[in-house]
Amino acid sequence: MAFFAVIDLGGTSIKHSVMDGNGIILHSGSTPTPIQGQEATFPVLSDIIQAYQQEFDVEGVALSIPGAVDCQSGYVYYAGAVKDIEHQSIKEKLSFLKLPIELDNDANCAALAEKWKGNAQECQSFVCYTAGTGIGGGIFINGDMYRGKNGLAGEFGLMTLGFDKHLETIIERYSFSNLGSARSLTERYFHETGEQVDGIELFGLMEQGNQRAVVELDRFYDALAVGTANIIHSLAPEKVLIGGGISAQPTVISEVKKRVECIWPEAVHTSEIDSCFFKNDAGKIGALFHFLTQRGRMA
Repeated sequence: MAFFAVIDLGGTSIKHSVMDGNGIILHSGSTPTPIQGQEATFPVLSDIIQAYQQEFDVEGVALSIPGAVDCQSGYVYYAGAVKDIEHQSIKEKLSFLKLPIELDNDANCAALAEKWKGNAQECQSFVCYTAGTGIGGGIFINGDMYRGKNGLAGEFGLMTLGFDKHLETIIERYSFSNLGSARSLTERYFHETGEQVDGIELFGLMEQGNQRAVVELDRFYDALAVGTANIIHSLAPEKVLIGGGISAQPTVISEVKKRVECIWPEAVHTSEIDSCFFKNDAGKIGALFHFLTQRGRMA
């Protein structure tokens, strides 16, 4: 049986697993993403892989990373919060491991997972975006992943949902990532209350009637709806799938649908809005699928 080290590198944590060629997870773990600027990220990645090599006969490494990447060379043009890996080739940096390495953008990986074994198996054209530390997306058109120049297609988090010509940092204030990510949601709540909570806890506070949680989640739903409507208006996909841990909350999809219908009723009839099947494992499942496809190992 073939085993693969699969890593989902995020701005907050590095999730990792050993998986077989069918996407079955045999072992998993997670470690905090190192503080950026201290050049600790690549050593942590190599430690994870080498630890798995001690226990399993690892035949390759599949990575899901934030930002824009050249899948062939492994060169990272942009990586969001994970600055340590920018402007260098991950394949070259980890070549000393003497293992085949393949990588793709994290949201592309989520889309690949949904196409392989998730909620988009029957779709030819769909969009998948994840709302986590930031917002990124994967775009399928006519059965193929659309990557755009330098792999930047689907960076929906950089879309601006507002404008103020007097601001020098328009994209920081009004970007989809700054208005509709799980990170921005909890940061706004902390700014107003001084209480540090995660997204799941915030939903619990809303259910308990906490009015500040209600207000912030309402703003969060609004931003997701505007971003989703813009995607539908631009691409008219069969489906828009929303991922990230927060998408597992039962109210998210229904609230987004309700608001998108207010923007333009035809939008919800044009594109089905749903959650990702794989939730937090989507990046790893898709990274493995990308590896197997690139290496000609799909059955």
